[in-house]
Amino acid sequence: MGDIGKVEMILLETAAKALHKAYVLWGFEVGAAVLGEDGKIYEGCNVESWISGLGICAERCAINHAILHGNKRIKEIALVMKKASVDPKPCGACLQYISDFTDDSKIKIVTAKVKNGKILFETVKVKTLKELLPHPFKNR
Repeated sequence: MGDIGKVEMILLETAAKALHKAYVLWGFEVGAAVLGEDGKIYEGCNVESWISGLGICAERCAINHAILHGNKRIKEIALVMKKASVDPKPCGACLQYISDFTDDSKIKIVTAKVKNGKILFETVKVKTLKELLPHPFKNR
C-alpha cells in the first residue's frame, strides 16, 4: 500500500462514493476527489457521451467542481476505478489539467481499485505529478 494518511484516506473514500454516480455508456466507472486550496474536498465522476470528446474524466470533473466553489488551486487528488484489468491512473489530458491547477509538481496523486464499494488497499498507489508528468506544458 502507498504512503497514505488521513487526508488521502478521506479522498479515496470520497472518490469511491463518486464512482457510483458515473454516467457510463461504453467504458468504465471512475471516481475522483480533490483537496481544494480552501481545505475542502470536491468529488467528480466520469460522464461519457456517445461522442467521446464530449465526455469528461472524473479527475477533470472533480477539479471543475472545486473551481465552481472558488478554488483556483488543488492540493491533492485521488481516483478510483473498479475495472479489474485497468491500472488506475490519470490519462495524459488529466495529468496536464492537474498541472494547470497546481504549482506543486510534488502534489500527491493517490489511486486505488474498488470492489463492491470498498477500497482494495493492496492496490493503493501514491505518485507525484512530477513522476507521472515530468514535463508538463506551461506557457508562463
